[in-house]
Amino acid sequence: MTVSEQALVSRASLVFRRLGPRVRVAFCQLPLTAFVVVAVTTQLPAAGATAPWGLIIGLGLQIVLGIACLAVPWERLRDNAPLAIPLLDLVSIWILRNGEGQIVGVGNLAVFPVIWLAASTMRAAWVLPLSILAPLAIALPNLLSGLPNPTPGQVTGTIVLPLGMFTVAIAIRAAGAGLRTQARELERQRQQLRGLLDQAQTAERLLAAIFDAVDTGIVALSEDARPLRANRRFLSLLEDAGVTDGLMGSNLADLPLRMQDGRTPVSPDQHPFRRAADREPLHGEVFWLGGGDSARALSVRSLPLDGPNGGAVATFDDVTDLMRAVDAKAELVRTVAHEFRSPLTSVLGHVELVLDDPGLSQPAASRLGVAHASAERLLRLATDLLASSSERLPVSPVPTDLAETLLERAESAQLAAKAARIRIDVDVEDPLPAQADPFRIGQAVDNLLSNAIKYSPSGGTVTLSAHTDDGWITIGVADTGMGIRPEDQPRVFERFFRSDAARRAHIPGMGLGLAITRMIAERHGGELDFESEPERGSLFTLRIPAPS
Repeated sequence: MTVSEQALVSRASLVFRRLGPRVRVAFCQLPLTAFVVVAVTTQLPAAGATAPWGLIIGLGLQIVLGIACLAVPWERLRDNAPLAIPLLDLVSIWILRNGEGQIVGVGNLAVFPVIWLAASTMRAAWVLPLSILAPLAIALPNLLSGLPNPTPGQVTGTIVLPLGMFTVAIAIRAAGAGLRTQARELERQRQQLRGLLDQAQTAERLLAAIFDAVDTGIVALSEDARPLRANRRFLSLLEDAGVTDGLMGSNLADLPLRMQDGRTPVSPDQHPFRRAADREPLHGEVFWLGGGDSARALSVRSLPLDGPNGGAVATFDDVTDLMRAVDAKAELVRTVAHEFRSPLTSVLGHVELVLDDPGLSQPAASRLGVAHASAERLLRLATDLLASSSERLPVSPVPTDLAETLLERAESAQLAAKAARIRIDVDVEDPLPAQADPFRIGQAVDNLLSNAIKYSPSGGTVTLSAHTDDGWITIGVADTGMGIRPEDQPRVFERFFRSDAARRAHIPGMGLGLAITRMIAERHGGELDFESEPERGSLFTLRIPAPS
């Protein structure tokens, strides 16, 4: 049986089961009763004034059975109680076939009760014998009436009717068994589907509860940056920032965002929702949403969705308080550094004037020299603090030869290197034309050379190299020093970070040099990275674009 046929049978069975028990019984009885009523009423006019008793009894029994189908409360009786109807139908057919005024061919009507019995839930051990014995009882009187010399038609009719009804019963029973097997299979599958549906609904409710419970905004994006689903926290972030919920139905790439500095509008190609929908991973980039006192700083992360349709899941952490604290800290650092610079500049000026006095004694000049050097160191620290507190370190690129700058910085570092008994090797491509700010690049190289000397043991080597390669100018500073432990490497570029090993070794510093150096590299459109192995040294590499 094809799938469409199974579906048709299932629908018909469903409709039939929805009928009331009385209507179902009457529906099964209707074909036979209708046929008998038509056949008998057409026979009665030919019978004359006196109607044959066989026709009257057979017709009356059929009418009584038809009324009983609707009158008897079958729903209150046992399930097989309606099978009394087809059994009495066989009696009615026997009377119509063998009583006075018999109707020719009426024995074939036994197919109706046989089908009813065969399709029922009665055991096959009862149905199959009954389907052959009852038709045999209907056909046998015709054979007996022809004894001792029955005609061939009488013999054939007596044999064919029981065998035909038996065949019909077997066919119906087999088909019913197949349908029952299919029905059981369909019911099993339906129960499985219902179980899966219940599990999916439970998982959906659990997932929704988890999404709404976390303090992180979560939104699923389609490939055109439209929201597929968002949790309550994300909606509350929009509301806190003064953004209406109506935007949730449109393209989220239209959200008004600003860069981390809080002033620069986000360009369309840099919009985090657009980038996330285009399957670009984001890793904690900070953007500002909204304006005024209601503006919120959001740290954005995204993960592309699997599948061919694109889209992503984006998460948003409210880091407004953290960003404002960072700004407040930077403002404090700038204020303190600025206040340090003014008196230090004055101290240095007056010390230099005293040092220029020809009448100054040698011991006093020596002491003032120490004070002058210390004041200069404090001034450099204040300058570093000012640079580190600014997110927009000024850089003025000009056409320059970086080879001269690098060689000058290497020469300036020789004094500190000799004091620490460190050798500085230089391998710089000459000339090295670049579009860069020589002061800032020199400042970056000073920081790298200073660190390399401070962290290298006596007798070590520091190597300064620079060359052009594949459109980039690569400046490297390698040392043979203490190296950086793996657990400290992720924090190397953090402001004010100093490793435990550096503090234990009493190596001077504030943890600002590498942060400033990376900022200088990025302001030039480049990058700063490193490789390090504990006790074997480090290599810091600064890359900036080479002029085309």
